[in-house]
Amino acid sequence: MRPTRTAALAAVLTAALTGPLLLAAPVPAAPARLADDFNGDGYRDLVLAGGTYGEDGRVTVVYGTSAGPGTRVQTIHQNSAGIPGAVEAGDHWGTSTTTADLDRDGYADLVVASPGEKVGDVELAGGLTVVWGGSGGLGPGTVFHSPVPQEYPGSGDSFGEQVVTGDFDGDGDADLAAYSNSRAGVVLLEGPFTRAGGHGGHQSLGGSYGYLNSWRLAAGQVDGDGATDLYVLGLDLTASDIDLRAFYHRGGSGFATRAATVAVPEATPDTGPGPLSAAIGDFDKDGHGDLAVGRGGENPDLNRGYVVVQYGGASGPDTARRPVKFTQDTAGVPGAVEDEDLFGSAVAAGDVNGDGYADLAVGAPGEDLADKRDGGAVTVLLGRAGGLSGTGAKAYDQNTSGVAGSIEVDDNFGRTLKLTDHTRDGRADLMVGADDWVGGTLGMAHLLKGSATGITGTGSTSFTVASLGLPYGDLGTWFSD
Repeated sequence: MRPTRTAALAAVLTAALTGPLLLAAPVPAAPARLADDFNGDGYRDLVLAGGTYGEDGRVTVVYGTSAGPGTRVQTIHQNSAGIPGAVEAGDHWGTSTTTADLDRDGYADLVVASPGEKVGDVELAGGLTVVWGGSGGLGPGTVFHSPVPQEYPGSGDSFGEQVVTGDFDGDGDADLAAYSNSRAGVVLLEGPFTRAGGHGGHQSLGGSYGYLNSWRLAAGQVDGDGATDLYVLGLDLTASDIDLRAFYHRGGSGFATRAATVAVPEATPDTGPGPLSAAIGDFDKDGHGDLAVGRGGENPDLNRGYVVVQYGGASGPDTARRPVKFTQDTAGVPGAVEDEDLFGSAVAAGDVNGDGYADLAVGAPGEDLADKRDGGAVTVLLGRAGGLSGTGAKAYDQNTSGVAGSIEVDDNFGRTLKLTDHTRDGRADLMVGADDWVGGTLGMAHLLKGSATGITGTGSTSFTVASLGLPYGDLGTWFSD
């Protein structure tokens, strides 16, 4: 799991143009068509977060080509030129990442959270570093701190433990929603953003709660009105019932107000969240986004896990439809429920076969395979009229034809997932993170391509520290939200 507390000094880097270039105002570019195309070449770029650089974290970017992630690799950390701050132990720079064109210049930007940054005398103040995109790729950065006053002198709110992007207020600009470990709960930084540290204002979502404790944010189109909606998975600590909930905020002018609350079935918060994941996708193609919640470690003794889907409607979560639960005992789903499988530790939504229905990838990093403990596997459930089902579900592991490596003890294949169309063929490709030890370094990321028949190992690509030409450290296998 990602670390949840981190700490460092942040500064604002201001870029200025001088000389004759100021004589003519630049023509504004249209916002980037792809939220993760940093150099504007029309191909998605791959972000691998969570690897180590010296005493703290780094982010690795693999630039895209027509065939998917290519050979151009950029490593970014707080000692990189133009990046504010410095590499310090405990910052955990890269705990959470996301991407969007925040300044509307036609190039996607990378947002990197460091929720434990120390700012001045304030411990755990946190911050979000925006690394700006451009024709040459990612360049300098600007830090944005929480605009919410600290609750306790000298102690910050670990701003940025989770961060997601979207047009949450519905004004056409990309915004940032970041968790604040305070009564503010989740803070919305409104776009557009500038390289001088400006942005369009902020809102706090905390007014809808007594005291919000958030474990996961999931952003996407739920009610179909064009603005980005947000589910906050967590607890309202002052409520009489503190079971795990999915709190729904409808995008638009009333975004800061909680619009609906959905219970997550069978959740037992008294044992802690365990591996918790969430994704939004339109699994039944009705024009409304559906929420999939993975509970990989729900039972503290058995850790069998499950996934539950709450379908969406015109007003947000469609509570007239009962949530649907999936396990490895669901008809059609490969495998069987076993202790410590951790099924649901990671989930990702995307259309893997191009039929217009979102599909769901589910990680089970604790799956024992070929007599190897925690070899790990990923199951893909297919969307269809009526929603997800086990019919046609397929499982993938490191013995799948075309996938690099082999099943080994503690590989944890499937501990992180993302579905994104890297090849521009209209089908989402599956990124899988694993804990393989390769050449003395930890971490391996696999890209399995989408096809007309679904995900295939044929033509898959794998990334390691050595294959990316990284100087040292482990390979981060968290993927940007």
